[in-house]
Amino acid sequence: MRLNLLLVPLIATLLACGNDDRQTARIPDFPKPGDSSRTEGALRALTRAINQSSPASAYAKRAVILLAMGRINLALSDIDEAISRNDNAGSYYLTRAQILRALQQPEKALVNAQRAEILGIDTPELYTLMGDLFQQQNQFPRAQLYVTKALQMAPYDGEAYYFKGLMTARLGDTTQALALYHQSLRLKPRYLDTYNQLASVYRSQGDRNSALAYNSQALRYFPNNPKLYYGRGLIYHMAGELDSAMTCYQQTLKVQPNYYQAYFQIGLINQKYRNYYVALANYERVQQLRPQFPRIDTYLGYCHEQMGQYDLAIAAYTKATRLNAADQQAAAGLWRSQRRQYSQNSYNSLFLPNTPDEALTPTQNRATLDTTRVRVSTIQPKSQVPAGSGDSLRRTIKPIGQN
Repeated sequence: MRLNLLLVPLIATLLACGNDDRQTARIPDFPKPGDSSRTEGALRALTRAINQSSPASAYAKRAVILLAMGRINLALSDIDEAISRNDNAGSYYLTRAQILRALQQPEKALVNAQRAEILGIDTPELYTLMGDLFQQQNQFPRAQLYVTKALQMAPYDGEAYYFKGLMTARLGDTTQALALYHQSLRLKPRYLDTYNQLASVYRSQGDRNSALAYNSQALRYFPNNPKLYYGRGLIYHMAGELDSAMTCYQQTLKVQPNYYQAYFQIGLINQKYRNYYVALANYERVQQLRPQFPRIDTYLGYCHEQMGQYDLAIAAYTKATRLNAADQQAAAGLWRSQRRQYSQNSYNSLFLPNTPDEALTPTQNRATLDTTRVRVSTIQPKSQVPAGSGDSLRRTIKPIGQN
């Protein structure tokens, strides 16, 4: 999420309570969106203010800037400190709600947003946020109420149209959702989430060209955004253009090396190409970055199984079934790996002695047949068989191949 998407909505509310605890240090104003040099200068000035007198407003302002820069955990630490110093500033709770939403913690975010409302925050930004948080929890009537309120206060707020589109899509009206996304984009042409959502919808509909068009347009505005390269990879991947998808996933990792979803998709492509060693390395990277990634042990087990590493496959499949008893692929893989390991060990026990002392000699423990003492009779084929019971007629049986 870029700076110009988050700074502007919170400037007014934060400045309104930004002088509640100023002391000797000067707290700088917010930089203009997109001005990276002024952003860094503001961060340095805020840090100096914090080091000199530690006012709550300096922590709050720095949290907003850090959130806009994508440094989410640092932003949360700052806003927590601001609230610990002044717990009656509604704008601080609004900021924390936005941070928690970015951290994918909607329940905690909603608690903070409601606290901000109680403390008197009455802005479209707050109501849009609450509408999004309620729709994430499937509370659609309340979500609709807050989004409508936001649009009444700011009828040209592109972000509100975007979240209304999300809610409409979740209710099953894709056509209306697309119209709302387009309206959002007309009002806010540089809103990244709208581009991503439009590309995602068209991708799911199989409209590759439209999905790529919106993705390309977004990349012109945000050329260093890893989510856009990853989304482009998904578009190619779903269209079956695996080489192009691989290039996009690799570009994603160049921009953000810890983008674990890209490692997973690269693993899937290599698995399809039967490059199990490379696929395994990427799945292992996913597990390192995201230990709770859904069914990652099943994918690890499959690679080990295909590489003949049955001990490792059994361990991975066993873990997968323990975590999810309904994982039928893991259960089937565990059964296959156990049987293959047993067959492999049985074969070795028959033909490969465990120690040199157990090696058999050609005549040791081998039963021999003395043909001089055994009469072997050859079976002679019959040339005729009865045609019927009590019937003297006979039918000649011709050898195969003769007419």
